[in-house]
Amino acid sequence: MRLAGAAALAAAAAPARAAWPDRTIRVVVSSAPGDGVDLRTREFLASLAPELGNPTMFVDNKPGAGGQIAAQSLLGSPADGYTVFVANAGMTIIPSYFRKLPFNPITDFTPVAVGGIAPVGLAVPASNPARNLKEWLEWARKRPGLNYGASSNGTVSSLYGFQVNEQFGLKAANIPYKSTSLALLDVVRGQNDFMMLDILGLRALTEKGDLKILATTGTERSKYLPDVPTFKELGHEGFERTGWTVYVVRKGTPAPIVQTLANAINKTNASAEWERKREELWSVWKPLSTAELEQQFRTEAKEWAVLVERSGVYGN
Repeated sequence: MRLAGAAALAAAAAPARAAWPDRTIRVVVSSAPGDGVDLRTREFLASLAPELGNPTMFVDNKPGAGGQIAAQSLLGSPADGYTVFVANAGMTIIPSYFRKLPFNPITDFTPVAVGGIAPVGLAVPASNPARNLKEWLEWARKRPGLNYGASSNGTVSSLYGFQVNEQFGLKAANIPYKSTSLALLDVVRGQNDFMMLDILGLRALTEKGDLKILATTGTERSKYLPDVPTFKELGHEGFERTGWTVYVVRKGTPAPIVQTLANAINKTNASAEWERKREELWSVWKPLSTAELEQQFRTEAKEWAVLVERSGVYGN
């Protein structure tokens, strides 16, 4: 009884563990300051913070190396929920694209919640005479010396561009760019004949009338492009993957912290404010659990690995 009493007194005297979060949260993005992802993340954090008790939250920009620098910044931090990484679909490509990757995003990260989802569109110059994918393929197959732009190698853009080229029997050369905006500008000019990019990136030039989108990836039409069919509905398999952002933390982060953060992100994303903002961006959102996201990551990593192998292009 004395031992039990002493233990109870000791437990009562021990300081209670502070509820998470009780200090600053660092949110790592793989984009440069001022670009679209950076600005949207900053805006989202301003809405998210009140759901977490208003901790200080700041964006830490770590661009370069296909997201490796940003990812390794997360992995160099404790698994305590105070460092969060805004991952994108490219994270499921780099395990097969980089042969000497010092980490594995599929096993070293815990996905928390979806940020946003957007299909990838096949964009061509508005001046192209084709009115649909069938007409464009007929046009493209008759022309040697085609080019397709890509936002660097080892990306969703470049691998989907390769898939279009290979699957439809084209002979287009891959032209990788360091800047997505420059790649798009060369599509508008007609120097590149097509580009595969998420519709968030295509929105402005499409609305302006400089580009037209002939087909999109995914399993259903985008509500923002109701007249544009998916590759799948046109009978072309293998184009089901979309672009996305997912908030992830380091593997080993306590489950209650992961759930608290997921609940806050999902509540913010479900708000009328962010529904309106997504309408402006051509983005959608749906709540997925950690288990569902982990399965998606594994599935997509295997599918991208097949394309990387077929392309024969690898990073250092």
